[in-house]
Amino acid sequence: MKQKITDIQPHNKFPSHCQLFLDKKPFVVIPSNLVENLGLRVGLEIEADVIDKLILADETMRAKNYALELLRENLCSKKQMIRQLQREGYREQTIDTIIPELIHSGHIRDRLFAEKWVQRRLKSNPRGRTLLKQELIEKGVDRETAVLVVDAIKIEDEKKLALQIAQKQSEKYKNLSMQVAKRRLHGYLSRRGFESETIMRVINQVLLP
Repeated sequence: MKQKITDIQPHNKFPSHCQLFLDKKPFVVIPSNLVENLGLRVGLEIEADVIDKLILADETMRAKNYALELLRENLCSKKQMIRQLQREGYREQTIDTIIPELIHSGHIRDRLFAEKWVQRRLKSNPRGRTLLKQELIEKGVDRETAVLVVDAIKIEDEKKLALQIAQKQSEKYKNLSMQVAKRRLHGYLSRRGFESETIMRVINQVLLP
């Protein structure tokens, strides 16, 4: 069924968009250039397929604004953003439209997200490279980027970090036998993502016979 466009008004909040009215009722907010591209004008009666295009344009705009609002607060990976948009109920077609735009504009940058996240992790809750890679992948960073970012951590820096953690943790094992203390410290460092070679070297430095 056709419906008549009764008004097209500039949108107060989004200057590059227009509010479209059908049969004197607010319908959708769409990009101004879409008005011209679709040949929309007051008095025009439009078909259902045109309305569908307008609805998709409106949803795309709302999804992009929602994504930009999230990104103002925190960086996120491509997959994190996709999951969030899906949770909000946006359609796959809409998500497939805006994700490349956000990547192209530099709002979504998985490499930068991974680097910032690793930096914060090492300062607030340090752990080894093995666990850092695993956590990045769980956060939606592709394996290649995760490996590239984590491998940039120098081995010597990781060893120093492991030593600091081990020195602090070993204080809790003072009253244990050497064998038990070594086993517990090994397990603790292993769970923090440090490799066996690093762990053994650190244990031999911290737990002297």
